[in-house]
Amino acid sequence: MNDIPSPAADLAVPSFAQLRVTPADRARFGIDPGWAFGQTRLVEWRDVDAFRHANHTSFLLWFESARNLYLEAADLPRHSVDAPGPVMMNLETRYLRPLAYHDPVFVTARVKSVRRTSFVMEYAAWGPSGCACTCTAVLVLMINATGEKVAIPDAVRNAIRALDAPVEESR
Repeated sequence: MNDIPSPAADLAVPSFAQLRVTPADRARFGIDPGWAFGQTRLVEWRDVDAFRHANHTSFLLWFESARNLYLEAADLPRHSVDAPGPVMMNLETRYLRPLAYHDPVFVTARVKSVRRTSFVMEYAAWGPSGCACTCTAVLVLMINATGEKVAIPDAVRNAIRALDAPVEESR
């Protein structure tokens, strides 16, 4: 008998349902209403800097992972130079309180607004004492090989609408 999982099993994309914020998550981390998507993780040794708290770059990596999971769950194809993918145009981060080694952290993500080729995502990292960090990013959907902006596919837009009900902006 082979107990080694197949590579395909490791590549399975979790669904929105599997990554929903639960009432237990809200109670444990003090997650505000309006956040529907996220995942729990631990502050790892590699995340901690010389000051014994999670380094600012760790938060950005957690948000990047949350963004990728969110967009894959919304049926955006996995990253490829020839397929549409998100390109960061702007990033604003606010650090509110430190997280320490082995603290549990719940990372949330949501789409706040959508335009034809771009969207605004918000993220938050919630620790044992509540929200530790917030972040807002403007992303543009592009073909990386050519730099061409592309419209957000209807299937992706509809999946985002169903989860977050973002503001639809023109332009």
